[in-house]
Amino acid sequence: MPKFRSSERIQIQNIVAELTIKRLPDSLITQYIFNKTGKTISTRSLRNIRQRIKRDSYKWYKALREGEYEYLHEFKERINEIVDLQKQHNEIIIKYKDNPTIVQTSLAELHKLSITLSNLYDVAPTINIGNKNDNSLSIPQQDKEIIV
Repeated sequence: MPKFRSSERIQIQNIVAELTIKRLPDSLITQYIFNKTGKTISTRSLRNIRQRIKRDSYKWYKALREGEYEYLHEFKERINEIVDLQKQHNEIIIKYKDNPTIVQTSLAELHKLSITLSNLYDVAPTINIGNKNDNSLSIPQQDKEIIV
């Protein structure tokens, strides 16, 4: 197998993850990688990449789960990011109000962001912090009195 640059390794890992989720056979994945990078990858390397993806995903999930409030912070950051994008699209709509194509595109994106934000707010009440015996997160006992 030829050596891959760091950027190519990241690209290959993303390709493998995406195409594995789509349940494409290994032969199509290796062909797609060849088409994108011009380099071949062995079936063994493909398996190793999948194992690395699983291991990294597990570590990430475990860190978020055990980090308790870090998960909430990350969740809140995603909400803030969507709110910021909504503000930017509103500014685009105002700035380019005479260009219907730009306005329509921005309105469509704004609608998608609103749906995503709504979904996040729907999920938020199910997040519990502190209970490690459960797959969800729960509020620590000492903080339950404050929340009334």
